[in-house]
Amino acid sequence: MSGLTRLGEWGRTGLLTAGTQAGVQLLGFASGILIIRSLAPEQYAYYTIANTALGAMNVLSDGGIGSGVLAQGGKVWQDRGRLGAIIASGLALRRSFARFAAPVALLIVIALLLHQGAGRVEAVVVAASILPLFFATLTGQLLEYVPRLHQHLLPLQRIQLGANFARLGAIALAVPLWPLAAVASLSAAIPQWWNNWRLRRLADGHADWRGPGEVQVRKDLIKQVARFMPAAIYYALAGQLSVWLISIFGHTESVAAVGALGRLAMIFAVLGNAFGVLAIPRFARIPAGEPALLSRRYWQSQAALLAAGAILVTAIAAFPGPVLAVLGPHYSELEREAAWMAASSIMSVLAGAAFSLGAVRGVIVPPWFAIPSCILMQVLLILLLPVETVAGVIWLGLLGETWLWLLQICYFTWTTRRGPSMRV
Repeated sequence: MSGLTRLGEWGRTGLLTAGTQAGVQLLGFASGILIIRSLAPEQYAYYTIANTALGAMNVLSDGGIGSGVLAQGGKVWQDRGRLGAIIASGLALRRSFARFAAPVALLIVIALLLHQGAGRVEAVVVAASILPLFFATLTGQLLEYVPRLHQHLLPLQRIQLGANFARLGAIALAVPLWPLAAVASLSAAIPQWWNNWRLRRLADGHADWRGPGEVQVRKDLIKQVARFMPAAIYYALAGQLSVWLISIFGHTESVAAVGALGRLAMIFAVLGNAFGVLAIPRFARIPAGEPALLSRRYWQSQAALLAAGAILVTAIAAFPGPVLAVLGPHYSELEREAAWMAASSIMSVLAGAAFSLGAVRGVIVPPWFAIPSCILMQVLLILLLPVETVAGVIWLGLLGETWLWLLQICYFTWTTRRGPSMRV
């Protein structure tokens, strides 16, 4: 196949993938907007805190397992038995980590909800409402790697579309009738379990993942986790630092505003998710010993994401009114904050993409350097910025993500120039 033909094929695949992923994200965006417009700012603040903790729980329960599974699976993706053993080993580890991550995160959620004025019973109910979705995602996230490695993207995306349609329907039926944070969280759980059932059927064709796994695979994954877990703990806290800070120092209305503006990130999540489905598995499959190709694909992907993100940020900055009108009347005065949140969102996508590309090749910034440097940067920003305001915490996120992105791309570049190959 000629280079031009291959480029055309990638272009068609990329457009189809991005288009379908846009549909998935549009449904997710609609679900989020329906929740924003149905809940009072106080309830939406509680929902924001709970779902921020859900994201932290997912990071802590993964701890680098996902990247390790994808990296090892990229070597044996055509071997049904070996790929299945890798998936099974990853699932067993994730369930073990979840038993520790969930109680810690729930205690933090309850404390923050009480701080924001929720009653004791309400705080416990809201915190518990995220557990069904959390346990459902433990399996689904790893099973998705099977069709991604085989680049069977349309069946995967049909499953995602169906789950998001179901989620939108559940929210439309339940939340307007019972406009409570706990109801909004629970509405996403049943569609996710259905999504998992369909993913199991899809994964069965390419991976025998129902077995106990392999001891050696488990040891290799634990090595990956040992390298990544300190960073995972840090990112679980720092990745949503804006919400944590505004929950501690700000008012309930400010928490709701940050959460509502955070829904703008779903626009940019189309780019990040399409990238994760299409580019990262292909990057994991590049043969060892080709550093020039690795470097070229790395920078091509970063440039493409940056260009697409810049277009979206410019559009939101130029026309913030229509965007804020979608969020509802409670948030109509946040025009500058909307542009800043858009910029922060694209930097988050870029940083995440840079990290994922490096992680599937075993290139992770050493925690002993990454974490102290990021903490130092954020401490300086906290001292300099008004973190009790919406604008202050958004700028904190924007500058923090920019620093993280620069750290990832610089380390990847330095690593590729040191050695002839990169493969975990």
